[in-house]
Amino acid sequence: MSIKILATLLMTVWVTTASAYGWEDGDPLTLSGDGDEAKVEYELSCDEQRVRNPSMTDEEYSDFLLEFQDSECARVFKVGDIGFGGGRVFYTTDGGRHGVEIAPDHHTTVEYGCVNVGLEGARDKSLGAGASNTDVALENDCVSYYGGTSIFDVLRDYDAGEVKDWYIPSMGELEEIYKVLGPYLVTEKGDAHPSFPQYFWSSSEDDKYWMSALNLTTGQKARANKNVKLSVLLIRNF
Repeated sequence: MSIKILATLLMTVWVTTASAYGWEDGDPLTLSGDGDEAKVEYELSCDEQRVRNPSMTDEEYSDFLLEFQDSECARVFKVGDIGFGGGRVFYTTDGGRHGVEIAPDHHTTVEYGCVNVGLEGARDKSLGAGASNTDVALENDCVSYYGGTSIFDVLRDYDAGEVKDWYIPSMGELEEIYKVLGPYLVTEKGDAHPSFPQYFWSSSEDDKYWMSALNLTTGQKARANKNVKLSVLLIRNF
């Protein structure tokens, strides 16, 4: 009888200890000893390691996510998945560790700006050129022709996913978005100013007056004067 009681007490102590340390949930634990003392170390899961440190700026968090995707804890994405910024992934590289996602929302009735300003370094229409095209335009400090909202005002303020590394897609990137994700529904209507909300700005300039644009609902290509109002769907790398 005493043996049964002792066994029951030992089992109760073990279960209580296991529950206290989370062993029954399968959490990884490392047991180590230093001299006469032993300690239990909890190993952070990949999801916990990915959590943003409150001290990080948006730029630092963007860099952290890029580096994290090169670690053994990298998330593997496929086209159509939701990326770190909250939008759908439309292009992947490195087996899904890296790629490009669209923003989770778009902006309408936005001028491009840079009217009569030649952006000769921003005329690349290829897939992958959007970031460099955008950088060239930002260096010119372009503003709205009519004093309203330009595409660069939207870009500077946009922080979906708590990151600030969004940029304007090239024409090739817009075409890839339409090709792999399908028609993008736009319900907004144009205003009194020449406005075409179904058409989206690219960062690919044709000349100092015109930009390449794409209707993301129908796939129709267009040339748009920089002072008309179109929509913009930003993208980012991960």
